[in-house]
Amino acid sequence: MEKIEIGTAVSEAVGISKGDLRIGDMPDGEPIAIPVIIARGKGQGPVLWLNGCVHGDEYCGSYIIHEVMRNLKPEDMSGTVVALPFLNLTGSHVVHRMSPFESFSHGDLNRCFPGNPGGSLTDQMAHAIYSQLKAHADYLIDFHTALTSDTRWALYANADGEVGKKAEGLARAFGIKHTLPAPTDILGGSALMTAAADGIPSYIVEAGGLGPAFDRETVLEGAERLQNVLRHLDMLPGEVTDYGPLTYFSNFAWVNSTRGGLFQAAVRCGDAIEEGTLIGRFYDVFGDLVEEKLSPYAGIVLAVSVGPLMPSGDILVHIGLDPKEV
Repeated sequence: MEKIEIGTAVSEAVGISKGDLRIGDMPDGEPIAIPVIIARGKGQGPVLWLNGCVHGDEYCGSYIIHEVMRNLKPEDMSGTVVALPFLNLTGSHVVHRMSPFESFSHGDLNRCFPGNPGGSLTDQMAHAIYSQLKAHADYLIDFHTALTSDTRWALYANADGEVGKKAEGLARAFGIKHTLPAPTDILGGSALMTAAADGIPSYIVEAGGLGPAFDRETVLEGAERLQNVLRHLDMLPGEVTDYGPLTYFSNFAWVNSTRGGLFQAAVRCGDAIEEGTLIGRFYDVFGDLVEEKLSPYAGIVLAVSVGPLMPSGDILVHIGLDPKEV
């Protein structure tokens, strides 16, 4: 077998290897080293790369990755799964989306790929991670979590040719109903689009939320769907589950508050809404109704703010536009 070496994680035979990948240094000079898990199967097959926690406060995917990797039996596998369950360790340490050590850069790791070895800390982190991903991955699944009460949607890089077709295959195998075939001119600097441009079929899962991110049911459901992707790729034996048709949308939009106050949502994730649908109500500190917020868009509700205290300009809901079942 050809050796796979990612940091200190080295795989040369059937089995599971663990180690870490140095992606930068802390202010005191200590290394920033993220965990790497490599599961090497007995048979030949593709390399599926799994990213978790690219934003430091989005944990649901890390739980899903852990659940699957704990239960994989390499002797029953073909191919290799490479899992990096905590990409943005500096953000995770402070429960924040981005690195706390960015003074001048925006610091969003998922807008910095493929990275720059001479750039900001986040640029260097992105470079260290992506150079390994590009060298080894045949497919990419990137897990995210909304900082809302719950979310269930996904997107794949709708690239030309086989790359886009294979990415759509990942989407159908994972089977989250509400999915965006994302045009390649959006989300610049994301792992999704960077990998797709390099010929790697790529898929993002937005799963969980502030509470459901840690629900056992949410984690087990995500793990089963990920195992179904492995069956789809002929990496695990067994029949591939058909989750039925997906609802595609053309793009997405956010609705922001134009005033502050106590927000009480009137919609839920997965709701089909029309333009003018009541999204929620704002109350002042006396408990008086001050505004009924209506949606400027028709579509599918993808995420809803938990509120309750909202400043003006905060995101209320995330909406998938022009839904169509395919």
